[in-house]
Amino acid sequence: MGGLKGSIGRCVNHRPYANSRPVLRHLKPENDSHLCLPLTHSSAFRLSLKLRARGTVMEQPYRQEAGKSPVPPDRMLVEAGDLAELPFTFARPKSVLPLVAVLGIFCFSILGLFIAGSMELDRFARDQSRTLAQTAVAKSLADVAFVTRDYGFWDAAVENLIRRPDSSWADSNVGTYAWEELGMSRTLVLGSDNTPLYTMKDGETSSQEVLFSVGPPLIRLAERARQTSWLNPEARTSFILLNKRVYLVAASVLTPEEPSPAEIGSFKRGVLIFMRVLDDEHLEEISTSYLLENLTLFSSVSEDDFDFLPLEDDLGRAVGYLGWIKPRPGSAFLKHTAPWVAAILLVLAGFAVMALKRAYAQAATVERLNKDLVLRSRQLEDSQVELLEALDKAEQANRAKADFLAVMSHELRTPLNAVIGFSDLIRNQAFGPVGHQKYIEYGNDIFTSGQHLLSLISDILDITRANAGMLSLDCRPVALGSVIEKCLKLITPQAVRHRISIDVTEMNGPLTVLGDEVRLSQMLINLLSNAMKSSAEASRIRVKATVTPKGQIALRVIDRGRGIPKADLAKVTEPFRQAGTYRDGFDPYASEKAGTGLGLAIVKRLAEAHGGTLHIASKVGLGTVVEIRLPGAAQEECHDEGRVAV
Repeated sequence: MGGLKGSIGRCVNHRPYANSRPVLRHLKPENDSHLCLPLTHSSAFRLSLKLRARGTVMEQPYRQEAGKSPVPPDRMLVEAGDLAELPFTFARPKSVLPLVAVLGIFCFSILGLFIAGSMELDRFARDQSRTLAQTAVAKSLADVAFVTRDYGFWDAAVENLIRRPDSSWADSNVGTYAWEELGMSRTLVLGSDNTPLYTMKDGETSSQEVLFSVGPPLIRLAERARQTSWLNPEARTSFILLNKRVYLVAASVLTPEEPSPAEIGSFKRGVLIFMRVLDDEHLEEISTSYLLENLTLFSSVSEDDFDFLPLEDDLGRAVGYLGWIKPRPGSAFLKHTAPWVAAILLVLAGFAVMALKRAYAQAATVERLNKDLVLRSRQLEDSQVELLEALDKAEQANRAKADFLAVMSHELRTPLNAVIGFSDLIRNQAFGPVGHQKYIEYGNDIFTSGQHLLSLISDILDITRANAGMLSLDCRPVALGSVIEKCLKLITPQAVRHRISIDVTEMNGPLTVLGDEVRLSQMLINLLSNAMKSSAEASRIRVKATVTPKGQIALRVIDRGRGIPKADLAKVTEPFRQAGTYRDGFDPYASEKAGTGLGLAIVKRLAEAHGGTLHIASKVGLGTVVEIRLPGAAQEECHDEGRVAV
């Protein structure tokens, strides 16, 4: 009790009442700023901590006034302003009538929510049915598009439909066969000038005469199909109204499976078009599969009890409407269950009144749980502080690592420069013949190894500076052609040793980049070195430089090397991370050409420091395309002084 006395005041002979708790309804304030309340051991101790934290000292004793009974020893005078911060329990109402009124309002609110929920269920069901209808239409178009693209992207189709037309082959594959086995209503093959070469209508085929009208919608769809890629053409789809019937139409260009580079873009391709009529049988199948009641094809929106989905052609014009009966599950449910729900709510309201009476008896349990919750909250706050401290220590360790790498890189370069310099003197015999030829070879080996080690140290220093935000750029307008020419001179000896040719293509006039010339050269040399490492002997590397529509300069390095697995593309730009090759099971350290894994990481950070981006596309066995996009000279990305810190 000594600690309690020292914290609260003259609290001698403290005698807590049985089951005493801080309750205010039996107390009367002596003035506007003080309240007299009972304190248990635990509540008095919590009050002491609260008042200490606020710098308040309780020294006012309990007292006896004339004509009044003394204040019991376990009731203290407390500042009324302190009550706002303490978890006191207030008086309970003696009557349950207000609670009954509240429960009545609650029941009516539940009924209102029930009605609103039924309406919302109707709206949700309508949205779902529309989504299902859209999915069904998209699935039907996708089915036709899949078959069309599969037949169009086929060497045999190109040969027998365009190059050497064979009507017998056409009947067996895209004519009679398509009618009987694929469910297609019509087939149309167009030549490069959109001349019909072959038609099929409801099983009847002809390569001499056109069996149905080839109108502008089909020609527009064919032209859209011709705009797709040569290497991976996609079918184009649309709805077309022909002879008062709506057709699902898909068009795909007739393209060789592996076109040669000379073929790509050298001629206008023919087009294969499949058409499937949207008839009652097809609508019944969709209605059954997607639970769309009474699915019907309409020419216009008319019925109030139906929801409609427009079927649009390539110009966005509706050629017909799919209609189905509006689903109303909420209204039906409300109609059958509302009386029962009302009765159940009344019964539950009676039980709730009895339950509320019992709830008062459980107030102590709730208070205890509340205390436990506060305790757990404080423990959680303490754990959060510990986690923040651990995070701060980890950041300090990371900075210490970066500082260590930077210092060690500088310290290693000093003696390494001496090794490189003296080995250069030896291999060049600057002070006279060194005697045996082996000394010259050893000097060359020392010089080459030293240069390689110096390059690795420089890479480590660059990545350390970039991570520490200490790398600076001297941004000025730079002629990209001169940078490429300089890098090719540096990299050509290495390329010649491996019989690798490096070509520069698509230099559309002089291109000017806003950047640091030294860092631009470093990025390009790193990309060319990586390309040579992944390329086989006697292969080819291409360098492309173009201007993007946004005025950026796109610099690409393209190789036909080993490629990078898709799973490794995201990590190759991280420091000290490499992707291996398909020959060594993608073990990044199995290859004799493996490096430190800093090249692409440095390129990425330098590109971003220039206000640009780095993009990598690769496929195993086919090669890799690495693109750097940099701001042109007209774009302002640097400070006025021409220097920007990373």
